[in-house]
Amino acid sequence: MPTAADCHTASATAPAGETAVGSGSRGADDTEGTPPSRCLWLLRHAKATTDAPQGGGDKSRPLAPRGRQDAIALGRRLAAGTGVFGLAGLPVPELIVCSAAVRTRQTADLVSGAMGGTPSIEAFHSLYGATPGTVLRSVTELDDGIRSTLVIGHNPTMFQLAWDLLSADDPAGTERSGDRERLRLHGFPTCALAVIAFDTTSWADVAGETGRLEGVFHPPY
Repeated sequence: MPTAADCHTASATAPAGETAVGSGSRGADDTEGTPPSRCLWLLRHAKATTDAPQGGGDKSRPLAPRGRQDAIALGRRLAAGTGVFGLAGLPVPELIVCSAAVRTRQTADLVSGAMGGTPSIEAFHSLYGATPGTVLRSVTELDDGIRSTLVIGHNPTMFQLAWDLLSADDPAGTERSGDRERLRLHGFPTCALAVIAFDTTSWADVAGETGRLEGVFHPPY
């Protein structure tokens, strides 16, 4: 299992300014006619300032100018609709769930605004400092009428949750083998996004090692 240090090390080795390409097991042609039943977009909040406003704590740290730019750019990409990032057949988020920290809420507001305000936003204090298990529980409680959800949170939780949801690497080379290794190699810097698909009709069925990595992306968007 990777550590937070593993994540930062992998991120540092990526070429500056390069956007990770989609790394799921299915190509664009493969997804036509067989879209996943549920799609989870896991986003680490955009870059925040180092210091909180006077009298505030870590939870009140706002986005830095670069973070605001990255969040808006991501929202504009998502506004393109189904097929964004070359992920044919994957529905864009219909709902945004985020931690109630200032930097995650600002990220959500900017992404949603750039998408035209279509995804509604639900912010929860319980997701600030939450464990991967706590975030997963909130996912399993989602309304099944929603097919695609964007969850915005903090590291190391978001990276670890993505890791936990993917199948363990299989030396035999199954269809989903290597998802965790691809995630680790891409790293998870601020505003990084992991797109995970699940072959289920209910969010309640989402559990560890049941997801398929469709792509990992990071700024610039």
